[in-house]
Amino acid sequence: MQFASVYANSTTEFNLGTGDLSALEIRPAGDSALYYFYDTKSSRLITDFVLEERPRVATLCQVTLIKGTDGFSPRVRLWKKDKTKRSTVLELEVAATDITKIIKASVDTDSCHEAFWQLINFLGTCKDVVIPQDAFRLVAGDKARLIESLQLEDKDVVLSALQTALGGSLTEQDINLLANRKAELDHFEKLLTDSAFFDAERQLMATASGQPAKKEAVWQHFFEKNPWIFGYGLSLISCEALDDKKLEQITTGASLFTGGGKRADAVMRSRGYISSLLFCEIKTHETPLLMADAYRKPDVYQPSSQLTGSVSQVQKTVEKAVRSIGHTISDIIDPDGTPTGIQISSTKPRQVIVVGSLEQLIEDTGINREKVSSFELYRNSIHDVEILTFDELLARARFIIQDS
Repeated sequence: MQFASVYANSTTEFNLGTGDLSALEIRPAGDSALYYFYDTKSSRLITDFVLEERPRVATLCQVTLIKGTDGFSPRVRLWKKDKTKRSTVLELEVAATDITKIIKASVDTDSCHEAFWQLINFLGTCKDVVIPQDAFRLVAGDKARLIESLQLEDKDVVLSALQTALGGSLTEQDINLLANRKAELDHFEKLLTDSAFFDAERQLMATASGQPAKKEAVWQHFFEKNPWIFGYGLSLISCEALDDKKLEQITTGASLFTGGGKRADAVMRSRGYISSLLFCEIKTHETPLLMADAYRKPDVYQPSSQLTGSVSQVQKTVEKAVRSIGHTISDIIDPDGTPTGIQISSTKPRQVIVVGSLEQLIEDTGINREKVSSFELYRNSIHDVEILTFDELLARARFIIQDS
């Protein structure tokens, strides 16, 4: 009989001899409880570490991370890859007998023990680290030695030392909040500026769901994890998700307010005794702001059909939602009839579109002033809808977090 294991994909392998460990982050594998490493330089998921390469056989260590309440628990599996058989695990044929024998192969690491312990030491840097959200950048060198020394101290001692060094009333919650939000803003910027990174995120979503993922879905998923970006970015009034559910809501029909079938990318509310509503349509950073050719040459550019369509879309969504609510002040009710305790005002809800990037208005030789003026004239003429580009949203959120 024949024993075989899973196939390994060379694109998910990381060579310890040539790779940069400091470029690795921990990322979730879709909606499962499993986490793997992610190479931010090559924008790919890493499931296996190559300990040794030989002409016909490679020795690898598969690493899977299980997230618990206290941090990540690594699971490792050593295996040999037969490079002559399209990257399959080495196979062993054993003649069948009357007694079934289970054979477990021994994976010899004598010739690659240094690489193996390099990997183990690397994993040790994150074994007991509590990760606040989805990503954690592992560090090396002086930072790694500093972290190692701090890990030996009591958490209150470390926090007290930081408060003394920084001269303020810094709390553990402050550290976790700022560290996570700065990391998420870096993630936001990479989605916006690194097309390979964006495509890799899109592929991860498609793999997790088993079906193709649209570009809009990548942004929808990111903002679902970080609704605070809207709260800081869209106005000086602090906003949050309407309830503890998804940002995307059905606003009419079998809906939040009872009615029928219209869906908004994000429904939010302001913080206060009575909340006002905010409806948001989320497009992509690549959605064009203007038509490619001038409407009236040489200097009159009209908004793109995608932009004008988005304006009409959010306006219609709000109009139907307000009509279905029917009251100036309304209670949000769960599907089973339970009041949520949230009261909202439906008087002239705010309408926002997040779309495109101002980079589209820059030519190779510099800023196209006529395109800028055409875009600004259009969006300032739409009084009921705030048009915000992705780079503007990032800049506003980063300003609040970094105060720069």
